[in-house]
Amino acid sequence: MCDRCAGVATGRARRAMTMGTAYKFPATTALLAINTLVFIGMVLTGGSLQSFSGELLIRWGGNYGPLTISGEYWRLVTAGFVHANFFHFAFNMWGLWNLGRLAERLFGKWQTALIYLLTGVGGALLSIAYNHHRLSVGASGAIFGIAGAILVGIKFGEVPISAAEKKATLSSLIFVVILNFSMGISGRIDNMCHLGGFVTGLLVGLPLGAFFRNKLLQVTTLVVTAAVLAAGGLELVQKNGAEADKAAAIIAWQQQNYAKTVLLLEKYTVARPDDDEGLVMLSEAYLNNNEPDKAISALEQALRVNPNSEAAKQDLEELQSRQPPSKNK
Repeated sequence: MCDRCAGVATGRARRAMTMGTAYKFPATTALLAINTLVFIGMVLTGGSLQSFSGELLIRWGGNYGPLTISGEYWRLVTAGFVHANFFHFAFNMWGLWNLGRLAERLFGKWQTALIYLLTGVGGALLSIAYNHHRLSVGASGAIFGIAGAILVGIKFGEVPISAAEKKATLSSLIFVVILNFSMGISGRIDNMCHLGGFVTGLLVGLPLGAFFRNKLLQVTTLVVTAAVLAAGGLELVQKNGAEADKAAAIIAWQQQNYAKTVLLLEKYTVARPDDDEGLVMLSEAYLNNNEPDKAISALEQALRVNPNSEAAKQDLEELQSRQPPSKNK
C-alpha cells in the first residue's frame, strides 16, 4: 500500500474507532456535546477563552442564588452545562469522558444521564444553601456525583466487573476524589457543590448497583432521589425565598425590567408586610411600570407600617402633587 493510501486507510480506521466509541457511550457523548455547544455559544456571544463575565454566566444559566431561589429553578440543571473558562471546561470534560463511560458500562445509558442531572442538581442545591448569594457553574458537581455513584455501586452492588478491576477502580477513584476535595479547600472552587453532588451520587449509586438487573427498581430509586431533592429545594425556598425575591428584584431593576421587578417585590411584600423599605421599593417599581395608583397605595401601606418613614412621606407627597385635581359633581 502506498503512503497516500495508507494514510487514507489509517484515517478511516481512526474515524471508525472514534464513532464506535461515541455510539457505544451515547449518554456520555450527548452530555459532552451539550457542554461543548454551550461553551461555543458563550464564546460567540461575547465571551473569551480566558474567562467569562458573571453577567454572561448568569445569562447562560449559571446557578445564582437570588435568581434560583426566587423562582428560576431551572438554573439548578443548566448550571451543570455552563463553564467559567476554557481550562474549567476542558478539565471537566476530561473527567466526564472518563467517568461517564465507566458509569454507562456499570449502570446503563439513561441511568448515567439521569445520574448526571440529579447529582448536578444536588450539588447546585447545597452550593446555594451554604451561600445564598453564590454564583456557581460547571459540570464538576455532576462529575463528583458520577464518581460517588460508581464508588458505592462497585463496592456494594452487583455490577458486572472482575474483582481485580473493582479494586483498581476503587483505589483510583478514592485517590482522585480526595485529591480534588483537597484542591477545593483553597481558592474559588465551589467545594459545597462538589460535596452535594458526591453525596447525591452515593445515595443513588448504592441502589442502582444493587438493583443492576431490575430496571423498575432503578427507576424507583431515581424518582425517589428526585423527590428528595425537590423537598430539599422547597425547604430552601421557604426559608430564604423572601430575601431572594428582594435581591432578584434589585437585579431586575438594574436591568430596567420593571414588570419583573414589580412581580418579585409583590411576592416579597406579601411575605414581609412589615418591611416599609420593601414597600417603598415596590412603589418606585410601580411608578416606573406606569402604575401610579398602585404606587400611592404601596406608599400608604408603608406609612401604616412605619409612620416615621421619611422616604415614604416624601414620595407620597410628590406623587399626590402630580395627580390631577378631582372634579366636584
